[in-house]
Amino acid sequence: MGGALTLAVAGSLMPATVLAEGCLRPEAGSVAPLARTDHDVSGDRVVDGCGPLSGDVLDVELGGTPAWVLPDPSDRGGSWFVVLDDGTIAHVIDDGSGGAFVSQSETPPLAPGAPPMALAMGEDEVVFGSAFGAAGWFTDPLPDTRVTEIPGDAIVALAGATDRYDHGVLGDELEAVAVEVRDAAGNVTRIEVGAEEVIEGTSAMVLELAGDDIEPELLVTVSDANDGARLRAYDLEGGIVAESAPIGQGYRWLHQVGAGRLAPDGEREVIAVRTPHIGGIVEAYRTVDDRFELVASIEGYSSHQLGSANLDMALLADVDGDGRLDVVVPAQTFDELALLTRTDDGFEELGTLALDGRLRTNVAATPTIDGGLVLAVGTDDGRLRIFR
Repeated sequence: MGGALTLAVAGSLMPATVLAEGCLRPEAGSVAPLARTDHDVSGDRVVDGCGPLSGDVLDVELGGTPAWVLPDPSDRGGSWFVVLDDGTIAHVIDDGSGGAFVSQSETPPLAPGAPPMALAMGEDEVVFGSAFGAAGWFTDPLPDTRVTEIPGDAIVALAGATDRYDHGVLGDELEAVAVEVRDAAGNVTRIEVGAEEVIEGTSAMVLELAGDDIEPELLVTVSDANDGARLRAYDLEGGIVAESAPIGQGYRWLHQVGAGRLAPDGEREVIAVRTPHIGGIVEAYRTVDDRFELVASIEGYSSHQLGSANLDMALLADVDGDGRLDVVVPAQTFDELALLTRTDDGFEELGTLALDGRLRTNVAATPTIDGGLVLAVGTDDGRLRIFR
């Protein structure tokens, strides 16, 4: 099919409603037609649905090594698609009695290494595509850019590949120098970073930092050889809305995870992981005037494996059902997931989810049709572990 863009434009957000307790749930009977490893067409790794997770764990043997996991968009919470290392797709199907069985998909193998997407075309038909690739829609898109969307208005990609910053933590030494925004009429606006800077990531995250539904901002991680990485948000005309302080040392990365209402006072915050390969510090930032101000941090976690194209090992979701988003991140050892919540004093670990193996895939999650929350991951010993 038409690849990333066809799926991205076809996608729409699952309609949601806020219940009395403040928990964000999908409307009864609604199903999101598009499944992405970064969860949303905006690139913001936020998952609707509510915990608490019950501790009910299901392990499914896959018969191969998993690379990516997607919820089945036609059966949210019940079935999953697992892309194996060779590109073939295993369909893990709920058997209706608390277990699951594996069916081999007839879909031709997908491109190895590229994040997949799945689109439900009807009750019994799901089509697949790669999240990489935007040729023909943008001026000179980064080969591994993921297209994000300003719903109903425009699509966004990274562009202008360069090797002037040879950090290579994302699997190659090519990074973007620009963000391009293509509107519905086909007009492209190009936003360039500084002459010594690059965008160290694969997509621009579409956010509404003020939560006012007026005009979105584009969040990227900008890096250079002198000061390393920092968060930067642009408006759609290319003006800098907010920027964090840089790490202060070259070749040190900051992984943007997502944004939403995490804090006890209900304020919106941006979550990132500083140096996920060496120490791993989960950080929360707030927009104060024209800067991202660091307001909370906690050490000892990760969100990415060095040299991998998988940027989807962390997410935001309401895992405890209190109406606020929490952070789901791997431990530095990648053998468990930590559940972190924001407090008045910083972060607190709510608990951990043991994997009994090493994390091999993205962390997949979905709201169920009744508003619950389910997580699933693939492990290095060939299992899909589902937390229900």
